[in-house]
Amino acid sequence: MTDTAISIDDVRDFFAAVLERDAAALQRIEASGEGLELHDQGFVFSLAALHAVLDPGKSLAYRDFRKLLYDSTLNQELSAFDAEVTLFQSSGKIDTSLYCLRQRPLA
Repeated sequence: MTDTAISIDDVRDFFAAVLERDAAALQRIEASGEGLELHDQGFVFSLAALHAVLDPGKSLAYRDFRKLLYDSTLNQELSAFDAEVTLFQSSGKIDTSLYCLRQRPLA
């Protein structure tokens, strides 16, 4: 990433790379430590861990990153990949819940 603020396009592109099992994206997940994992169900992440891996220089404050995600049409854009982000494990709080990027089940 560069010193410019992270955009929703960066998030979408990272998710697309994960869905395609891109080696660089998978290596970023593996190297991240806690909060990002590949499961049978999909790519599980906390918002804080996703922010840390996509914006290591903190060019965008976490609060603004979270707002960027919630104000976006990311799930609609992910439909082009037959994928979606869903709630994986709720803690009752956005910041400590886990989310899952997964392929949508075939109808």
